[in-house]
Parts: sequence; structure tokens; C-alpha cells
Amino acid sequence: MNTVYVHPELDQLPGATETLIPIHLYGSRPDQEGRAALGWSIYDELTRVRAPLHPVAFDFLSISLAVIAADTFVSRDDAADGWAREIDLVVALDNPGTWMPVLPKLTRALNFLSGDVWSLSVEGGGNAPPTFNRRVRRNIDPRACDSACLFSGGLDSAIGALDLRADRRNPFLVSHAYTRDAAKQEAILPQLGAGAVRFGVQANPVGWLDHGNDVQMRTRSFNFLAMGVLMAASLLRPSVERTILFVPENGLIALNPPLTHRRIGALSTRTTHPYYMHMISEVLGEVGLPIDLINPYAHKTKGEMMAECRDQARLATIANGTVSCGKWKRTGKQCGRCVPCLIRRAAFHRAGMADGTPYQAKGIDLHQFFEHDKDPDDLMAMLLAARRLDTMDVDRWIAMTGPIPLVAADRAGRVNAARRGMMEVRDFLRSEALL
Repeated sequence: MNTVYVHPELDQLPGATETLIPIHLYGSRPDQEGRAALGWSIYDELTRVRAPLHPVAFDFLSISLAVIAADTFVSRDDAADGWAREIDLVVALDNPGTWMPVLPKLTRALNFLSGDVWSLSVEGGGNAPPTFNRRVRRNIDPRACDSACLFSGGLDSAIGALDLRADRRNPFLVSHAYTRDAAKQEAILPQLGAGAVRFGVQANPVGWLDHGNDVQMRTRSFNFLAMGVLMAASLLRPSVERTILFVPENGLIALNPPLTHRRIGALSTRTTHPYYMHMISEVLGEVGLPIDLINPYAHKTKGEMMAECRDQARLATIANGTVSCGKWKRTGKQCGRCVPCLIRRAAFHRAGMADGTPYQAKGIDLHQFFEHDKDPDDLMAMLLAARRLDTMDVDRWIAMTGPIPLVAADRAGRVNAARRGMMEVRDFLRSEALL
């Protein structure tokens, strides 16, 4: 088992060993070999937020940063099966007593999210949340916002923001702003209409270690969610006793059922799966954070989201500049043939909207990926699932993703959305003469 010890004070960090990695929380660079650091840019950016930061929500952010550090720096090469790692994580918090009762549930959520075996403990000595620095030139003022919404630069999150603003809501947009993602987010933001407020940062883990980082980083979505929770909590005040964090995601991707048996583990992410979201919601309630996590599109396909968007004019302007690709950070261009890209292309087809996205595969016959063996795995998996759609037991297929702790009507709505989402993909593949 690998132990990861995370603390904001350098003099409290132990020395590194073969099985212990010390992490400087809210540090900019590791100070010696064997250590790592992350979160300085986040702490600094938080001083620009013109609202009080909730101390319990800030501890949640600290936990999420510790998790993403462990996920980054503990190699999967050391796992017995080459995937599921055993990670003992210790993190210093400002109010550890608040979190101790919920650690078992939070641990189960992390196990489900990343496919690892986590052991999570907390201790005192952590940072309190930073306060607003009135001397900064550029501040982030969410006081006029009535909710928070995750804003990734993707098509679903753009539709989520457009629909909320069309409903005369003013969401505080929260972004996990990796370099290329940030450029997309910043390009879309002014097209959402006047007054849109955005908070965007990245964890930026930096290690002085003798091995490479894990590039999967399954838990980055946990950090994204924690940032959203912190910003949603900043909206609480005596007159606002509860608030909402919107997590826009189409029903097929939210469930992300495995297209083949091989994809149940490593190739099936669970970032917005209802079981995971349900556990996180329970954790928030038990630590006293009155924040509702809502996915308003759990019962819709991506194509339905596009077709039913409340602001079609702005969507037509924004859509081609959004990102769906799971591989685009490698080249800066969406591939056009991975699972998220195929669902995206199917959505444009379903909505009857011209797809001007500059895919790598744009204008290329998708048949060529089979003929020339150019990474056809995702496309083949989609074809196989589409061919089985009429005969498969969709309820059983969805159950392979994990438990769905929902009332019958909600469960049925989600299952039907996943079925319709695959029908959209099948229709698109037929239009490309692949079925």
C-alpha cells in the first residue's frame, strides 16, 4: 500500500520513502526530492472571490486536492492487477472533526469513482479558507448569482448555462481550467450574454519524484465538483438557506454503460453516475452543507439537449467551439472517432444542426480507421453496442455500471435516456453507412 501524506506546512511533512509520498498542499513547487506540491494557484485565485468562503466547503476542496495528488503520483504500475491501487491518504484539515463521521461514505464514493481501494483519514493543522483581498485588480463577484453550475467548455455545460440564463437564472460558472480547456471556456463565456460570472482554476500537481504521473486522473472530476461546492456555498447567507450546484450531463454519458465487457473497468468513467452523486450529496448533507447537486439533463440525450435548448441562436454560435473529445488535450484537436466524439456527432445529427467542429476525422471516411488500423477500438465498440441495441436487456446493461439508488420513475427515465442516446448513435452510424 502507498501512503500519501498531505499538509499545508512544509515543516510538518515527513521525509519520502519508497511507500510514502509527502505532498505540500497549497504549495507551488516541491522543496526536495521525493515530494510533490499542488494548489497554490487555487488558493491565490480564491482571494479574488468577493464573498465569504464556507470553512467546511473549503475543507472539502482540501480533501479533493489531496485525492487528486494521490491519484496523480501513485503509479498504477505497482497495482497487483495493473489498475486498482491501494492508497492510504492522510490530509490535514482546518475542521477535521466535522469530516471524521463521513469518511467511510466518502471512501466508498472514491472507490467507486476511481476503481481503487482508498483508506482516508484526516487530522488537524490544515488551512482556513483565504479571505477576499480588496487590493486585487480583478475580483470575482458572485453576489448577484443565484446558483452555481459546472462549466467545462463542453457542449453539455454550454447548453446548461444557456438554459439557466434563458430561465432568468444567474449561475456562478465554475471551471476546471486546464490550459486548453480554459481557452475554450473563455471564448464561450462572453457569448452567454452580459453579466456571466466565472471562477476557473486548476490543481496543477507538480512532483519531484522518480516516476511518471498517472495520466488517467480519474478523480479530477471530484476536484471539479468540490470547487463547484465551494462556490455554491459562497452564495449562502441568512436569506439563502440552500443553494444548487447544477451538473449538466446528458443521460447516456452520466450512466456511461460499458459498450463491451472489456470496458467495464478502466474504460468506463463514473464522474456523474447517480450512485456516486447520491453518495456525495449525502456527505454534503451530513457535514452541514445545504447544497443540492442537480443534473437537469439526466433524462435527456445529448441530441435532445441540443434540439430543446432554450437559446437556439446562441447555441448555433457556440456549439462548434465546444469540446467533447476524450483525447483532444494530446493534440489540441478533437479526434472525431472516440466515444464522446461519436456521441457528439450523433447529437448534431439528431438535432439537425450542421456540425462545423474541426475534427481530425472530419472529411475522412470512418471506414478507413478499420482498413488502416488507426485506433478503431472506440468506433468498433460503438458499432457492436449499436448492433445489439434491439435485442439487449437495457436495464441489465445499465446495472453493470453500478447501483442506481433512485425511485422507479427516475430510474426508468435514466434508462430510457441511455437507450435513446444509443439510438442517436446508431442513426448517425447508419448515416455514415457503417451499419
